[in-house]
Amino acid sequence: MNDPSNDRRGGSPFAPFRLPHFGFVWSSNLLHFFAIQVHLLSLQWLVTDLTDSRTILGLAIAVQGVVVAIGSPLGGVAADLFAKRNLVAATRLGTAGLALTLAALVHSEWIALWHVLVAALLGGLLNALGQPASQAYVFDVVGARHTQPAIALNSSAIGLGQMGGPALAGFLIAAVGLVGSWSVGAASFAVAALLLLRIPIPGRSARATREPWRELKEGLAYVVRTPPLALALLACAMAFFNGAIFAMRPVFARHVLEVGSQGMGALAAAAGFGTLLGSLVATMLPDFRRPGLAIAFSMLGFSSCVFLYAFATSFPYLLCVEFASGLAAQIWQISAFSGLQMSVPERMRGRVMGLLFTVAQLAQVGGFVVGSLADQVGDRAAMATFGAIPVVALTLLLIFGYRPLSRLGAAGALETE
Repeated sequence: MNDPSNDRRGGSPFAPFRLPHFGFVWSSNLLHFFAIQVHLLSLQWLVTDLTDSRTILGLAIAVQGVVVAIGSPLGGVAADLFAKRNLVAATRLGTAGLALTLAALVHSEWIALWHVLVAALLGGLLNALGQPASQAYVFDVVGARHTQPAIALNSSAIGLGQMGGPALAGFLIAAVGLVGSWSVGAASFAVAALLLLRIPIPGRSARATREPWRELKEGLAYVVRTPPLALALLACAMAFFNGAIFAMRPVFARHVLEVGSQGMGALAAAAGFGTLLGSLVATMLPDFRRPGLAIAFSMLGFSSCVFLYAFATSFPYLLCVEFASGLAAQIWQISAFSGLQMSVPERMRGRVMGLLFTVAQLAQVGGFVVGSLADQVGDRAAMATFGAIPVVALTLLLIFGYRPLSRLGAAGALETE
């Protein structure tokens, strides 16, 4: 007979906070996501100070996205082979140093566009190394029983960061400039790293270390021979088009609606509020029984928001679209990160998370493409195009791939050779 204490559905959605170390994980991630938003929005605003080119703005985002997309599979291998806690802490300290370097360059007035591109490259490398380990470390700290509520609560930290971070960035840029905003971000990254280092669980895999390239090849082969997982990752790859919102947000704030840096922060904060609400709702839900379908449907909802973005005629309208996009993005994130971890064997968790980050970071690559397209056909037409393509693709994927997607589910279901 099953022990009812092992079924979380009857318990509190905040049960992970009663575990010894989850509070440190959550607090560290909250600070990290606040700092990420401050860092990235400051970088975007700096680009719009240096040039009016949408292509350059998109390129600055795409550089980081390409690096993360290429490097995340190796970051996933590292997460399977090394202590996840130390890996994540080191990358957060590295990002703090990067933020301080940018602040110093702006203060000295030596800043140039090529500095921005190098910073985006280095930020992408740090992100690629740290993010797969960060998501997989939650599982190590809370265990399988609490994985979905812990991922949902962790996502609430993302929502709070996305809601408060942009507003803070907009305020800091207006009040104390880019130097002040990056200084605050750097301090937050550093404290986030120190909080992780207080946790006595290193999150090290028990497997013996092997050649990284062999590990990577094994992970790719596993995905190829597992159709439900491959289709779920294909749905996640539609993030390439959804990245248009992040890339074009400052353009719509500055040039289309003319609401300035604080308006840009408010738009991002509206998306963050949707993200926060989605995560809080998810903590009260039972585990996703069919995460593959949840992934595809939520990504379809996000893509629809990209299409609706093109028709922005007022600031309140765009706030509503941003909110809806954040809600859809959060359902996607929770269903993907918890569902995939619970569906694949433990030895594959880090590598599958790495591949998930690879396809998710295509959003930043898409940012470059949508920026280039906007320079040619206009801001609204570019957004409409980037919304219509994934809506059609995901609809077809759900029609023809419904059955295999529905098989992505319970832990161990994909333990095949």
